Amino acid sequence: MLRNTDDAAGLHPLANWENSSGCCGPTGDEGLNRACCTCGAPVATFAADCFGPFELHLDPVRTYAFSQ
Repeated sequence: MLRNTDDAAGLHPLANWENSSGCCGPTGDEGLNRACCTCGAPVATFAADCFGPFELHLDPVRTYAFSQ
């Protein structure tokens, strides 16, 4: 879990803000709502609505760590 979305600057919302409903931001309870800027694949769930946590969860099936 990432609490600072700057740590995942290569992600953007899905087209038409799919799975990103909420009153002040996405609730995060609708599934993957952030995509890779390079390939467009859904890879993370961002939660940032006013009533819940501010978190970014990377999908462990679609993401992995690597060193450059």
